[in-house]
Amino acid sequence: MNIDHVKALAAVVDEGTVEDGAFVLGVTPSATSQRIRTLESRLGQVLIRRTNPITVTEAGEAVLKYAREIELLESETMDRLHGIDVDAPGEGEASGARRGREPTVLRIGVNADSLATWFRPIFAEVAEWDDIVIRIEVADQNVALPLLTSGEVLGTITSAESGGYGTQVKRLGSMRYVAVATKGLLEKHGAHPDDHGSLAEVDLGSLPMVNFGKDDDLQFAFLRRAGATTVPPMSVVPSSSEFAVAVEAGVGWGLIPIMQLGDLSDDLVPISDEPNIDVDLYWHHWNLASQKLGRLTEALDRAAAQMR
Repeated sequence: MNIDHVKALAAVVDEGTVEDGAFVLGVTPSATSQRIRTLESRLGQVLIRRTNPITVTEAGEAVLKYAREIELLESETMDRLHGIDVDAPGEGEASGARRGREPTVLRIGVNADSLATWFRPIFAEVAEWDDIVIRIEVADQNVALPLLTSGEVLGTITSAESGGYGTQVKRLGSMRYVAVATKGLLEKHGAHPDDHGSLAEVDLGSLPMVNFGKDDDLQFAFLRRAGATTVPPMSVVPSSSEFAVAVEAGVGWGLIPIMQLGDLSDDLVPISDEPNIDVDLYWHHWNLASQKLGRLTEALDRAAAQMR
């Protein structure tokens, strides 16, 4: 496959349109379209859906994954050709050698709750890497794995233990969630917590609930475990920080990472005697001999130690 044609496909998928992809490549939209059409013609497959934004077909997923691998390996090869030690970013001659060179883009999938809690130290590490930039795709841990198989990212955090062909899997730890509500909300609905927070009498079928979004099953898993047979009044707040704010304000009960609870009001109390749900998180990434990807994996493992 022609590398320029493959890069054209990746660019239009990343940017969402042919025009924006062409701008990134520094060529005209017509030239970009022609490269993709030529690639499709030679492979005998339709590779992209010409929608807004542009998406890849099943055949396009394989080519997109190839494009990501080429991008990463090409960057590290150029580093070596320029005498750069990719294991020691930002030091002396290596730092100077990189000036004027484009950093490697590492595209990763991260769930919102991780992004708002244990993942944050990663940013301080990335700030020291002058040869890497990260681009984060936010996706719930239950549905993040397709981002990897489609080639949209080179690694993703997910609750899936098993990986696909050509990937490596590393367990990061277990994120504990606690089902909590304000005392005012509970009292409004006839539940009066005692000194130990025991709320066995609360009716979860009628107690208002806050949910993160259509991909988030945690609250429903808690309801099923508690034996609830009806869906309560439900508000949807698709942001980790604002989700916690909504629960803290009394909009409804919700499952909040225990790592966030210390920053919230003491007015929040558990809504049952067994309020905890633990979610195991795994780092899935392509099986590549990449020092930069390895560096990111090590940083993730250090940051995730907070959960272990």
